[in-house]
Amino acid sequence: MNEQKRFVLIGAGGIGTWLAAGLARLLEFKYPGSALIIVDGDNYEEKNKERQSFTQMGNKAIATANELTQQFPKTMFIPVPKWVVSDDFKGVADDESPKIPASQLITEGDVVFAVVDNFAARKVLFDAASNLTNVDVFTGGNDDALFGSIYHYQRRHGADVTDHPVNTHPEYDNPPDKNPGELSCQDRAKIEGGTQLLATNMAVAAFLLGRVQKTIVSNQSPDEAEIYFDLGIGKSEPYDRRPVNQPAYS
Repeated sequence: MNEQKRFVLIGAGGIGTWLAAGLARLLEFKYPGSALIIVDGDNYEEKNKERQSFTQMGNKAIATANELTQQFPKTMFIPVPKWVVSDDFKGVADDESPKIPASQLITEGDVVFAVVDNFAARKVLFDAASNLTNVDVFTGGNDDALFGSIYHYQRRHGADVTDHPVNTHPEYDNPPDKNPGELSCQDRAKIEGGTQLLATNMAVAAFLLGRVQKTIVSNQSPDEAEIYFDLGIGKSEPYDRRPVNQPAYS
């Protein structure tokens, strides 16, 4: 029997709802007895149904965990209805929504999926992972059309196997947005919902599942750590994001 895994999914929205179903099946049949922790401080709304998969309203983490629990009895689904924040976040006066620091959420050996539509929130998770010895962090996103990308940050034995994305993407060095979990309720309510397409959301989830199959299930080197794709022209492009002079991990 394969060893049990601990997958941590942050974000149960446009990408996360489709990814959660795939991860649940993978854990149920490849790693029975494993856990999928689902983290999201937001709630489902009727308008989300156009491109998100859910059957009940309420907190996204709780609703998703409840639905998957009924389908996959060999996997433990743990909802964390909280916003992920940085360790040094002090809070804002008019916001009492539940929060959890990134370093308290992820731990050694975790396989993390940061599928929140926000660079500042993703950076918090990548930075927390950079302090761990062995961890995998997958992220993915897409624009308002048919273009998307995924990234895999891996650490083994205390060293980066693939680059922290801050080294190749300036938006992680100086995020152009603010972490929703670190805003007031009033400011968070002003954030407009995503306008991404259903097909692209599902494609990001599929590409992420493909990387998990290659690097976690089959334990192959993540030399194709980053992939861009365009569904409009049916093309994808992989990129090697290993640190300079860093050989592929084996």
